[in-house]
Amino acid sequence: MFSGERLRQARELLSLTQTDLAKLVGRSQAAIANIEAGLLEPSAEVAESIANRTRFPLTFFTDHPRFHFPVETLMFRAKASASRRETIAACRHAEVSLELIELLEASVTQIPIRLQKSSQTPEVAAQHVRHLFGIGADQPISNLIDLVERTGVTALSLPIDLAKIDAFSTWLTAVSRRPIIAACRKKAGDRLRFSIAHELGHLVLHGDLKRLRPHEHQQADRFAAELLMPTAAMRQEIETPVTLSRIAPLKLRWGVSLQALVRRAHDVGIIANRQYRYLFEQLSARGWRTNEPANLAVAQERPRALRKMAEVVYGDPIDYGRFSSEARLSVSYLKDLMEGYAEAPPAVEGTIASSKVIQLRSS
Repeated sequence: MFSGERLRQARELLSLTQTDLAKLVGRSQAAIANIEAGLLEPSAEVAESIANRTRFPLTFFTDHPRFHFPVETLMFRAKASASRRETIAACRHAEVSLELIELLEASVTQIPIRLQKSSQTPEVAAQHVRHLFGIGADQPISNLIDLVERTGVTALSLPIDLAKIDAFSTWLTAVSRRPIIAACRKKAGDRLRFSIAHELGHLVLHGDLKRLRPHEHQQADRFAAELLMPTAAMRQEIETPVTLSRIAPLKLRWGVSLQALVRRAHDVGIIANRQYRYLFEQLSARGWRTNEPANLAVAQERPRALRKMAEVVYGDPIDYGRFSSEARLSVSYLKDLMEGYAEAPPAVEGTIASSKVIQLRSS
């Protein structure tokens, strides 16, 4: 039995319209629409053509999707001009990733969800999360995504490059209640860290909301700023007079952009409006509003949990043949997906490996 819902998922994941796919497989748009609606069972020839053109194996289309993310209910960090097609593509990649996690969870034990919702101000909520992380108020967060995963958040790295979408988050309730952050991986390291912190703010502050208003995105920004650049630490470390050259070392120390540091200096009262505008004029004049200096690049962080689960179940190195067969996904897609997840750090001779957040399920 061919699943029309799967066809729609694959098509939208690839950002194809029904007309686009119809041209690829040599059928009409109406035929594709009818297959997706479950009104038409494709012939073996058409089904094979669909599989070839979408690069999903035929077995992928034999069952229905386990997850569905309605775009309207998700908390997105995206530009207002982001298209609906882009947001849908991000959602479909996340749905497929969650199905992989569900497959793997049968063989591993997950860490408990320790992240809690808060009714406090964004700043106080961020301070509480820092305490949950075990990070002092005067300390930079060295690996944010690792700490996020250790609180039980499911962190997804999406194998998609969307210029106008950074990340989204939600509390998933369809199967089991869990917090999720999904991020497009092809972003600058500092931007990705702020996006993760922003979405973490949404999970903590706005988890029950169905639609976000502009001031709630501002609250998530305030949360992210306090989480990554605590007020007390910034007042101690940002010295006056504030110049781009003087705050440049803080970019690498705190893992944030120069723009974020300038904005933070203004928000905590270190610089006035006039200096704030002047510094942003300098950033614009140097082209740093788009691309900050390469010698100040912040390393990109990657989640670890999904790859670790795959290594537990399918070996290290991963047996992609068996993984592909059981996941009903192509080897090429799985390998591309796994590129967004960190490999295990190399063992250091003479030391005891740190405890893993994912363990083999005991029998």
